[in-house]
Amino acid sequence: MAEQENSKAVRGFVTLHIPSRYGYLRVLRQSVLDTSVRAGLSEFDAAQLEMAVDESCANIIEHSYGGELMATEAGAQDAGIHVNLIQQDDRVVVEIYDHGKGFDFDNYKFMQPEDYLDGERDRGLGMYIIHKFVDELSYERGTPSGNYLKLTKLL
Repeated sequence: MAEQENSKAVRGFVTLHIPSRYGYLRVLRQSVLDTSVRAGLSEFDAAQLEMAVDESCANIIEHSYGGELMATEAGAQDAGIHVNLIQQDDRVVVEIYDHGKGFDFDNYKFMQPEDYLDGERDRGLGMYIIHKFVDELSYERGTPSGNYLKLTKLL
């Protein structure tokens, strides 16, 4: 048990609070890459985590806040997106909080690549990418701190 608890020891912790605007995702992507490399993830795994976080936050801006323009008009830009990047001995954890409308994660149907390719859609694989590019994924809607998405990539 002590060994398991020790594997969860925090070796690094970075907190970012970005406006709900697409232009700020670049700062977040670079921070995810830096944290991932520092933790010892391979380039491939670091790139997967970066893409999952980017897609998650783009979805928050578009769907939870109603898009960049809507967020600005509604004042949600001030609520923004809060991100914790946590480096542990055996994993990198990304916690993402927002105060938008959220969604019903438990009943969401992930689009499969075959369905995407067979259809005439040019969008819709975001949740599939997020799900496939991380080792652990959880979501809670409407917590006291806002909607909460946790992405974990194991070393």
